[in-house]
Amino acid sequence: MRILKNTFLLVVVAFFISAYTYKISTDETVVPLIIKDSSSFSSVPVCTESCVMVNSEQVVDSFYTGLFHSELGLNKKVFNYALRGYFFLLNQGTIQKKDTLTIIDYSLSSNQKRLWVLDLRNLKVLFHELVAHGRNSGNEYARKFSNTTNSFQSSIGFFLTGDIYKGKHETSLRLFGVENKFNSKAFERGIVIHGADYVSESFIRSNQRLGRSQGCPAVSENVINHLANTISNGACVFSYYPHKIYLKNSKILKG
Repeated sequence: MRILKNTFLLVVVAFFISAYTYKISTDETVVPLIIKDSSSFSSVPVCTESCVMVNSEQVVDSFYTGLFHSELGLNKKVFNYALRGYFFLLNQGTIQKKDTLTIIDYSLSSNQKRLWVLDLRNLKVLFHELVAHGRNSGNEYARKFSNTTNSFQSSIGFFLTGDIYKGKHETSLRLFGVENKFNSKAFERGIVIHGADYVSESFIRSNQRLGRSQGCPAVSENVINHLANTISNGACVFSYYPHKIYLKNSKILKG
């Protein structure tokens, strides 16, 4: 019975992603991924009826049940927000790598694994990792967020991934914020996913908390290469925090 249920979920998921892929491929007004200036993503048009359909509670429940076990710890409300934004952006044609969705839950302690990379087509958790926040966002917990250069704070909201490059932290993955006021200056600020030696269980044991970045979502040096290759070039990333102003004003979440 469980095998049949999982098979059904895979068929449902594949249908939705394939339907969107077809819709976008035949749409003459597709918005391309912008690699140097992401500010235009802040004014994406309103969601269509088909986007509302895939955000039904039944579909969200199917995705969540197929992906998660209790020990993985992703809050269903956070997943709901992430999936809502993912389908919104997918509907606009801005997501190029359609099978993956990355979620960071900054409401959790930095001592917990709070980054997930999901394979939506095959209903698999590809990565569940530690991730650092900006030094001026907080100590163990992130409390403050910014879209300002040199704030050394993390940003929240929806991003699209860019290309992989070699920087001062070796392998790094560019991020482009798609939400005006909240993360639209991510490229300008140099906010990227990179590896860092302060993102490890041993660092937590020595310092009672994870290390902190200058605003980047830094991950372990052991996973950065594989993770970056998995989600580079047009995948959706959602960084969550229960920020009242963001949740009230995000055009992507409001659809």
